[in-house]
Amino acid sequence: MKKFGYFIKSLFPVVMVFILQIVAAIPTMVYFMLKSSENGSDFLSGLTGLTNNLEYVQTLNIVYAILALFVFGLWYYRVFVKPFRNRPKKQPGGYSFHTIVSIICLGIGLQYVTTLLTDALGVLSPELINKYNEQMSAQGYDNLSVMLLIYSILLAPIVEELVFRGLIFRFARHAMPFWFANILQAALFGFVHLNLVQGIYAFAMGLFLGWICHRGRGIKYSIPVHIVFNIIGCLFSGLIELTLTLNFPLFTGLGIALTIFALWLFYTDFQSAN
Repeated sequence: MKKFGYFIKSLFPVVMVFILQIVAAIPTMVYFMLKSSENGSDFLSGLTGLTNNLEYVQTLNIVYAILALFVFGLWYYRVFVKPFRNRPKKQPGGYSFHTIVSIICLGIGLQYVTTLLTDALGVLSPELINKYNEQMSAQGYDNLSVMLLIYSILLAPIVEELVFRGLIFRFARHAMPFWFANILQAALFGFVHLNLVQGIYAFAMGLFLGWICHRGRGIKYSIPVHIVFNIIGCLFSGLIELTLTLNFPLFTGLGIALTIFALWLFYTDFQSAN
């Protein structure tokens, strides 16, 4: 019964994600509708035009992320940090040279892995990829703004690691073995992206990040891996695609080899996690 309780707790952060998005949307929506009214537009037209307003979408992301950082950060601290502060550490908690190299290599390698997954989906269903590209364009990823960069590179990785590897994974580990808990948090990570293409590569990425969290005993290492991954995705995704276009077999092999090497490097830095 206690394990079932932890399983239910592992699902609740996902519910909170959607609740906080609604809470963040209300004041942001009101602000932009009032702003639209001041510019001469009527209230209803201001409301209907919000979904196509990039400034609104990106501001909403920032408002949600700040709210989520406070809620999930406090939740994670009170449940999984504060009660264990005085316990002796079972392994080093810093960033060794090997760990830093593995974080960078894994961020780059995962970009190759997820790009390969996306390209495979494109072969199987071009319409699906076209729809995905349209969604990314609608969010402003064709012309990155400062707000979008702050959200994508810094805020989103921290919030997502707090939610999925920090809370969901840790609660689930009290209810089930590692790999079941890891698959659960990765599946939920894919689900909240609410589109199939992002969901598939987020699931794959979530499995890697869950293992990093498990091996490193916390989100201290999964956060920078996620940040590096998003930096590459936002600023250098074209370079990844270019290398695959120039020599697909070579750079596919290099990307996979880099991922395996980074995992091995990270593995050797830490004692086995229970």
